[in-house]
Amino acid sequence: MKRPCLALALSLCLALGASPLLSAQTAPPLPASASSAPLLEAITVSGVQPGPGLWKVTRGDHTLLILGTLSPIPRDVTWKTDQIDDALAHAGELILPPKVEIKPNVGFFGRLALLPSLIGVRNAPDDATLQQTLPPDVYQRWLAVKARYIGDNRKVERYRPIFAAVELYKEAVKKAGLRKSGDITRTVVDLATKHNVRQVPVPYTLLVDDPRAVVKAFKRSTLDDVSCFTQSVDNIDAQLADMTRRANAWATGDMTNLRDDRRAKQLQTCLDAITEGGVAQRAGIADVPREVRTLWLATVDDAMAHNAQTVAIVPIDDLLGDDGYLAALKAKGYTVQSPDDE
Repeated sequence: MKRPCLALALSLCLALGASPLLSAQTAPPLPASASSAPLLEAITVSGVQPGPGLWKVTRGDHTLLILGTLSPIPRDVTWKTDQIDDALAHAGELILPPKVEIKPNVGFFGRLALLPSLIGVRNAPDDATLQQTLPPDVYQRWLAVKARYIGDNRKVERYRPIFAAVELYKEAVKKAGLRKSGDITRTVVDLATKHNVRQVPVPYTLLVDDPRAVVKAFKRSTLDDVSCFTQSVDNIDAQLADMTRRANAWATGDMTNLRDDRRAKQLQTCLDAITEGGVAQRAGIADVPREVRTLWLATVDDAMAHNAQTVAIVPIDDLLGDDGYLAALKAKGYTVQSPDDE
């Protein structure tokens, strides 16, 4: 399963404490329509909603109920927790979302010595700018969406295209009235605590040997990320509309409209740009999703063996698809029932 690879790969440099070099650059004039381009309307769902259904996984008399979390979600939505509350009231364990950390395999002073090499890690090699890196027509389209969602941010002009795409996504999500899904997990954890349900973490840590050499190699390397950047720029308005549709579908329990083929295709392009590079391969990034899935499945096996009922929280993007967690459970012989089947 490759979905988490982009976040993992970016974490290799960013989560270690990267602090980009703040280099100023004067950008060329914006296209005439850029500053006047309208923003998409914010999310339409508000108030108390039923929330998503639960996937039901069974083997014999043992049951696993999975809540799929979606990110981003509407900022002001409050979802009914009756179903997940009842599930936890009869559960022996709550399996928390897998948590992945990438850390340098060095001590405290080694991390201090690493910090100087992280400066400017987001920036393109040889101080190249986006204008120098991108085809002219793509760069003009970038200026339009940058003006709309990011504004007058000059440092992003020296970013690698994939980091600029991440910045665009982050700022666009804010303007669309969406937020991360952390509140969902916190709500479920609070309910588990209320019912005295044992909480089971699924932690995975990748220790990177000689991280300073890895960072230096990454800063010198080139990425085939122009296609990722181009799709991100061209799809951002439609992608926000898809996010709105998916968030509304999640909040109202509409499983059919949770799938997003456009996003999946774009994400795969960006994943390939990161994971197929030699630096990521040497750091072990490409192996992490498989290891995390194996660890999660082992946790499920153990919980199912000891509990009549277990509850798990998993991001929906990790659940769905031919290589998702639900497919892996089916391959192991579990019976999987979609919320739509009830």
